[in-house]
Amino acid sequence: MEVQLLRRPVASSCFSKTTQSMLKLRPPTAPSPPSLYARATRRHASSAKRTKRALNLPPHPSFLTSHDDKLGTRIIFNPPASEASVYHTPFKFLPKTDPRRRANLSSLFGKSTAVAASPGPASPTTALAEPAVTDAAVLPENLPLATKGVPKKYTVTEADLHEMRRLRALDPATYSVATLAQRFNCTKLFIQMCCSSSREHKEQMQKLKEEKESRWGPRKKAAVAARRRRTEMLYNGEL
Repeated sequence: MEVQLLRRPVASSCFSKTTQSMLKLRPPTAPSPPSLYARATRRHASSAKRTKRALNLPPHPSFLTSHDDKLGTRIIFNPPASEASVYHTPFKFLPKTDPRRRANLSSLFGKSTAVAASPGPASPTTALAEPAVTDAAVLPENLPLATKGVPKKYTVTEADLHEMRRLRALDPATYSVATLAQRFNCTKLFIQMCCSSSREHKEQMQKLKEEKESRWGPRKKAAVAARRRRTEMLYNGEL
C-alpha cells in the first residue's frame, strides 16, 4: 500500500513534464473566429419587442381628462424638459413675479420701448406690472411686415411699365418673368399681369413642358394628378 502511494506522485510528475514539453513544441494557434451562424443567432438587448416597449411611454398626466371634469375647454401648457428661450414663452404663461417679464422688447422689434419694471430684483411679494409700451410705432398695426429679403416696390411708373413690355417683347427667353421681377423690384404676378409674351414663345414653352412630362414615370404622373385634384377640392371647399 505504501509502495503504491509512493509511485503515484512520480508517475504524475513524469506525465506533467511530458505534457509540458509537447505543448512547448506545438505551434501556437489563433483562436477560431465565431461562425456566421453564431453571429446571426446572437441575441442583443436591442430587439424589436424591447425597443417598442421602451418607446411606449404613457401620456403626461396633464393631457388626461376625466369624465367628471367641470372645467371644460382649457389650455394645456406642457413645455418640454429642455430649457427654452425667453422669447418663446408668452407673458400669459409667466407669473407676475417672473423676471423674464422685463425682457427688452426693443431687441425684438428694433424700436425703443419703455417697459414698466422695477429696477431692483423681483421679490415674491412685489408683483411686476405688465410691460407698458409707450411708443406708438411698435403697436401691432404699425409693425413692419416680416418679409424675406428686400421689400417689393408696388409703385411702378408708366415708364417702367413700357420698358418691361418692350424687353418682354424683344427677347422673352432672356427677359423672363423672374428676371423682370428682380430688375424692377416687383412681384412675378405683376409682371404676368402687365406683360404678355408672343404666341410663338408660348407654343415653345408648351412644347418643352410636354417633353418634360413625357419623361415622367407612372408614380410621378399619379402624384401630379393627385396634387391637382387636391387643389381643385381645396378651391371648391371640399377639404
